[in-house]
Amino acid sequence: MGKRARAGSDSRCCSETSPPLVWQDLVDTAHPSVVEFTDWLSSLQPFARDFVTGQIAGLMDEASSGRLEDTGDEKTPIKPAHPNPEVYELRSTQLSKKLRFYHGEPNQLPSFLVALHMHIKTTTAAQRPEIAHATSKYVQGAKTNWGVV
Repeated sequence: MGKRARAGSDSRCCSETSPPLVWQDLVDTAHPSVVEFTDWLSSLQPFARDFVTGQIAGLMDEASSGRLEDTGDEKTPIKPAHPNPEVYELRSTQLSKKLRFYHGEPNQLPSFLVALHMHIKTTTAAQRPEIAHATSKYVQGAKTNWGVV
């Protein structure tokens, strides 16, 4: 009998925790997709930028508190992105942009979520290298003890 497919609900982000999990940031801010993301956010009018920034912060807070729910449909805020190493995708649509945030949940850091990569999704084909980049950041992070001091 084979292993069952992973679900977003397998994530720490779907298991309420107090105190909240800590985000460890390994996002490469110089990566072209991250630059595109931040440039887009910066281009918004102040009220729109504040709204989107607030929505993203809310998603991250819900995730770190374990209050996300895997709805199992195309609008779910969390889903597995890669099985080994295990990388999850946090999802949000803001102002018609599909925003994607990838993180890992290494066993060595049970009270952490490790932010790996983010981008604006355009197509499924274009998303594959983004997931591959997040996965490589996970492997790199594991080799450097996740940058946790």
